[in-house]
Amino acid sequence: MPASDQLADDRATRRPRQRLSPDTRIPLILDAALVEFSARGYNATRIDDIAVRAGLSKGGLYAHFSGKDKVFEALLKRSLVAPVLEIESLLEHAADMRTLIEHLVDLLHAQLADPAVRSTARLLFSEGHRLPDVVALWRQNTLDAMHYQLGALLRRCVAQGLCRDSTVVSHPWLILSPVAHTLIQQLAFGTLPPKEVRQARDAHVDLLCELLLMT
Repeated sequence: MPASDQLADDRATRRPRQRLSPDTRIPLILDAALVEFSARGYNATRIDDIAVRAGLSKGGLYAHFSGKDKVFEALLKRSLVAPVLEIESLLEHAADMRTLIEHLVDLLHAQLADPAVRSTARLLFSEGHRLPDVVALWRQNTLDAMHYQLGALLRRCVAQGLCRDSTVVSHPWLILSPVAHTLIQQLAFGTLPPKEVRQARDAHVDLLCELLLMT
């Protein structure tokens, strides 16, 4: 369905205006922005479009966000977040390194099941170049932070003799490469069949085991 037709069909679902707390209102604004940005693109979307879909006046939206770029930034922060790795808990409860790897891979792949994550990632890839400062800040606070967490976890594993030192320990971003591959497949071809999702997860586990387990 063309984006214009989709927007027309969605008019009936736009929210009537009502008083809501910021904690309730802001997620609704971001939901509305995700729909509008996805259908129109960042440049063509007006603050007015987001406000109408969220059931707000333009001034009401500005009470929460100073501009369209801040809405985009908030979308990235909400949907494309790094899972917090509880390193001590992971090390304490993992029976062996393979169990730890399986838990880590499950954490990383779980986010791909959320349609909002996929939609926001599509926006990041297609529209991120328009907001380089916003994307740079997101990278620093999210992607780089995730790399740091993964590196810290693997260094602890090496120190405790759970795994060997390898290129993955020196360059922990490599752990995310299979996740990125699966995400790109989903963006290109839509939701993957459950069997393919399981195969991708299992292959990711096997790959990390081959790279990290003692030989």
